[in-house]
Amino acid sequence: MEKFSTKPQETKDDSNRQSWHIAASIIMVVAAMISATLFAKYNIIPWIGVLFVAGTVGGVVNSFLRAQRLPLSPALNKTANVQRMLIIQVYFSPFIAGIFAMVLYGFFMSGFVQGSLFPEFQNGGETFTTFGDFTSKTEPKTNADAMKAILWAFIAGFSEKLVPNFITKVAREAASPDEVPDKTPSDENIKS
Repeated sequence: MEKFSTKPQETKDDSNRQSWHIAASIIMVVAAMISATLFAKYNIIPWIGVLFVAGTVGGVVNSFLRAQRLPLSPALNKTANVQRMLIIQVYFSPFIAGIFAMVLYGFFMSGFVQGSLFPEFQNGGETFTTFGDFTSKTEPKTNADAMKAILWAFIAGFSEKLVPNFITKVAREAASPDEVPDKTPSDENIKS
């Protein structure tokens, strides 16, 4: 009589499958990064597209580093739900990271965040009629400001909590004292 085990067993196929998904997401982001750079050079896409891609690169690097830290225990990695969630995270985290990069760039453009570490912009005093007009004309003042914007976009994509914590802080400061929400565990990470 053959014994059946309820314990999942780890196989090399599962590790290889995860590696392939991570490699595929890295390849897609590198291709997007090269394409965005070329398209921006020839003014096919706006400057803001490059920042979105820089955020996605930060998200992929974060996913890659997180996947390396995951324990390879059979109990953790063998369940179908855990496998699906890991795969979904590998493909969606770069997109969410790109959105975070755009939101942070919006904070910079609005002047909420200023200082020598943050980019400055040209054409800030003009009146714009469309969002496309706004994003195509409001660009960093210098090459150094452009590089600051790209680095911050990468950081926003890499750090999953930076932009959400900043939004929470801004919302808390904008709320009246009787509207301040109760503290949540993530609020403790925000320093005033």
